[in-house]
Amino acid sequence: MSDNKLELDEILDSLDKEAEKKEKPVKKVSMEELDELLNDKLSSTDSKNEELADDPEAETPETDSADEKTVQEQNDKQEKTVGSASNDLKNAFGKSEEEKKQELKAAEKESKEDKKSENAPKKRPSSKKKKKKKKKVRFNGSIFGGIILVTIILTVSMVLAVTGISIGMEYYGIGKSDNEISFNIPKGSSNEKIAEILYENGIIKNKKLFVLAVRFQKPEAIYPGDITLKPSMGYSEIIEAMSVMRESYKTVTITFAEGEYLTDIAAKLEENEVCAASDFIFEFNKNQGFDFESRITDDPNTFYAREGYFFPDTYEFYVGDTEYNITKIVREHFQEKITDNMYGKMDRMGLTLNQVMTLASIVQQEAASVEEMPKVASVFINRLNDSDTYPMLQSDTTSNYIKKVITPQAGNDESIAHYTEYYDTYSCQGLPAGPICNPGLDAINAVLDHADTDYYYFCNNLETGETFYAKTLEEHEANLKLAGLA
Repeated sequence: MSDNKLELDEILDSLDKEAEKKEKPVKKVSMEELDELLNDKLSSTDSKNEELADDPEAETPETDSADEKTVQEQNDKQEKTVGSASNDLKNAFGKSEEEKKQELKAAEKESKEDKKSENAPKKRPSSKKKKKKKKKVRFNGSIFGGIILVTIILTVSMVLAVTGISIGMEYYGIGKSDNEISFNIPKGSSNEKIAEILYENGIIKNKKLFVLAVRFQKPEAIYPGDITLKPSMGYSEIIEAMSVMRESYKTVTITFAEGEYLTDIAAKLEENEVCAASDFIFEFNKNQGFDFESRITDDPNTFYAREGYFFPDTYEFYVGDTEYNITKIVREHFQEKITDNMYGKMDRMGLTLNQVMTLASIVQQEAASVEEMPKVASVFINRLNDSDTYPMLQSDTTSNYIKKVITPQAGNDESIAHYTEYYDTYSCQGLPAGPICNPGLDAINAVLDHADTDYYYFCNNLETGETFYAKTLEEHEANLKLAGLA
């Protein structure tokens, strides 16, 4: 049995070696050829064993049972060895015929399925196009941040540059007016108070800058009293002028009544040695840039552009003052008197500032008393609102303005005729070209808060001051007799 085992091992080893030779192609052997090969080997082994059995020198086993067991075990081992060898041979040399048949059947089945799939109707591709994913543009934050930073730096630089230039121009008085302005610095005024006075008088525009300039320049003293300065003076020059002892200026107090003509006002100023009348009229009719002046609708047919805007009151002026300074003081006073509430009423009535002042100037001279002003104003407003029936205001006060102001000041007949056409309310329609005097606050408020009446006529008794109102021309003619005017 041991020899039999050795022979089998040799067969398996030889088979393994044949399988391990990868260089040479392995010839596939069928299962029948393999069985024949094994049978041949086994038969040769059995013949050898029979020869050994016939040999008398061979050893006899001690017991039959032991021999049987040994033989049985060896046979089992041989079967296992042969089985494993068979499997190894199958793996090494190929598959059995049965397995090949199964593989052929599987291949035929697979080819049939492939043909079916080829003959089957193909599905049409979907009409919906796949949306291409848009590539996201990556935002370069560093570049954008740099642009913002540069923009901020440039903006700040420009602001600082402009601010620096404006401060420099203000400090040195560059581009400012050369008009002389006189005013008073009260005794005991602080630097802040002086800066406020200079600002109110239009000498400086930056109060904080002036206070800093005073602290930096450190003058020995700033004397109170009257002083004349120009806006075009630099801050250091202003401080130097105020640090010099000055004599007090002589002043004069003048009262201007309601309803005075601008020519009469100019004459009073000249009589009190404040300034020349002609210089004042020329300067007063110029625009000084006050807020209320933007509301004035300048008419080229107006005789005096600012007639009506010298607010009647009591003023104190310096003797020998400039016409610019006088005009400035009066304009500031007028701007204080006309309030936002009054402008609101004008807007609601649909009247401009010039129209209100023109009506007020007529009411100022027509009304016999302040109490009659709202009713007198209602007569003219009723006529304006019914211009088809009453196209002309027919006020005697406009005729007086032509006679007392336009005729003496116009210079020639052609000018007189021209301005008469636009101021005579017996021939022109509606309001005259401009105010005919300088009305007071009562007349202005009478227009803004006029009485609600249906009167279109009125007349005054010049001796008693009584006023008669009428709705029709017949009533008015009767009232003229009662007033002693007919």
